[in-house]
Amino acid sequence: MSLIDVAKSGSIEEWNAEINAGADPNELDSYGTNALSWMLKMGNEDLFRHAIQEGADPSFPYRTPGNVIFDIIDQNKESFLQILVETISIWKNSSHQLVRDKNGNTLFHKALLESAEPLWEVLNDSLTEEIVSLRNEEGRSLFLEAIIEDRLEIVTKLLLQFPNSIKHIDHEEKTALHLVAERNLYELCSYLLEEGDVSLETKDSFGNTALFLAASADAVECLKDILDAGANPFIWGENEESITRLFDREKFGHSFKTWKDFVIQKAILGAGYSRREEMINYIRKEKPFKPEELTKAKLVDLI
Repeated sequence: MSLIDVAKSGSIEEWNAEINAGADPNELDSYGTNALSWMLKMGNEDLFRHAIQEGADPSFPYRTPGNVIFDIIDQNKESFLQILVETISIWKNSSHQLVRDKNGNTLFHKALLESAEPLWEVLNDSLTEEIVSLRNEEGRSLFLEAIIEDRLEIVTKLLLQFPNSIKHIDHEEKTALHLVAERNLYELCSYLLEEGDVSLETKDSFGNTALFLAASADAVECLKDILDAGANPFIWGENEESITRLFDREKFGHSFKTWKDFVIQKAILGAGYSRREEMINYIRKEKPFKPEELTKAKLVDLI
């Protein structure tokens, strides 16, 4: 009987017999998968646990990108995930630990999913600067992946342990602040603005600042936080579109009002606003205010 057949049957006794006869517990079948994969497919949990304890490596790569760990996470197989957690001391130092899936993710990237949190909890003490910096096909490091998964607690710990993570950018040159802004992840946005050494005016490869991305996503909470943090409100993004023309085109009324309220508030401060001259030139050129709004804000004489 082949090891794959034993994996399908779920017999621990037959597994031991095949291993004692010299079978390789990580041997790939004609599909490019292995015995652990078949145990997962057949739901043979006891044999799965026993096989790992006796030398089968869940990190061992398939012929195509991935391994059984990715299958378990993608299929949300909680009982098998728990077995991985229970046997972590056996396989965590595998030479195949950094195997990737088809999207370039390591198991550390995948463990950031909320459904895989038990796995993350036993893996995070293995983190190094190198692992945290590994990029997937989207160019996202472990830190940036934690950002888009909205894992505030994990982001906080990663920044504390690996402060250079704040400088990571993805393949579109988006920073962490870009990523939270375009998704309106306002808790993370507030945290980064308060605790992170973030640049408000950095542009991605399309020419967008974080503020412009917040505007394009109608992300009002992030828009307000980024404005209050001191970002330049008089900006253009990709295709040389101004922020106010974007608001008008997309009919983002609440965001537009938030932007207008901010500009009016700063305008009333007069010479105390460092961007006042820029504001006046912008308003003259882009004409974002209605005549009655200019009158009410006492901006008519300036414009």
